[in-house]
Amino acid sequence: MPYVGSGAEDVLAGDNSETVELGEAGERHFAYRAGTALLLDYTQILYGIPQEGASQSSHIVGRDLAWALREGISEVHIVLPIPGCVSDLGMGILEELGGLDAAREALAPMSIQVLVPGEQRLLGLGGVARSWIAHGLDPEAAQRFENTFSEIVAGIPVRSTGLPLLGTGGGPERSIYAGCGGGIAYVLGLLGAQILPIGDVCIDPMRGEIEDSDLFVYVCGHIGEDLPSGLLAGSRVAASRGVPVVVIYDSGALRKGELARLGLNGAYEIRPERAFATGEATTEELADLPERLHSLVGRVARTWGWN
Repeated sequence: MPYVGSGAEDVLAGDNSETVELGEAGERHFAYRAGTALLLDYTQILYGIPQEGASQSSHIVGRDLAWALREGISEVHIVLPIPGCVSDLGMGILEELGGLDAAREALAPMSIQVLVPGEQRLLGLGGVARSWIAHGLDPEAAQRFENTFSEIVAGIPVRSTGLPLLGTGGGPERSIYAGCGGGIAYVLGLLGAQILPIGDVCIDPMRGEIEDSDLFVYVCGHIGEDLPSGLLAGSRVAASRGVPVVVIYDSGALRKGELARLGLNGAYEIRPERAFATGEATTEELADLPERLHSLVGRVARTWGWN
């Protein structure tokens, strides 16, 4: 089912949450509500690069937050993707909430925690535009977006950029997470949101289980320049108790010689032929994923299991 989400609701929403359908036609998505707490997961609907004819506006986030305010929500978790296809740098959020000052005032009583899969800067060599190029966007189009983003950031009043933002080496636009969701994290940071790697939040409830286990196995998709935040967080917990760590990942560029430095005891690649592939996999290419994953899980069990 499209636009369901990433599975974050299984960890963060709780058993007593109710599913709420939000969005207009073409932007249908689900939120998860438990009392005055709300989970908004945009990892599916806002994932990717800007494409003609597709939704690439952050208005959807602004409308969801406006709805949350009307509903009396006091605590919000927002999950963002990397890369995000939003191309308005989160300005749609401000438009839906009446501008920067009005939005900040309206959201002041609300606790907002933004959860991101890893680092994504806003501008420069490690910025959103460069990430889009890596995922197939035309370099000239990406450069135009970069120029526009720089102009938007330059137009934000200096007095508005003094809010604390995790990973900041200067203003919020310099945060290592500001580019998540195509720059939505940048605007939410201006509005007072706390930005955290989702792995830290999701692993914490499982800390006791990891510490008491004989082996920590992390299964994930493609691994690029950075390890997933969940793997990093889980590895730290496992290392504190001497629990070996194994990762099963779809594809990527992990080298055996790097494993020890990364805190990993083993790594198993599901589709090594896509280590440096660009673009999305076809349906045919995905057809044998379950069988490959099952085979690797068996291999891990035989290698690391004991009676």
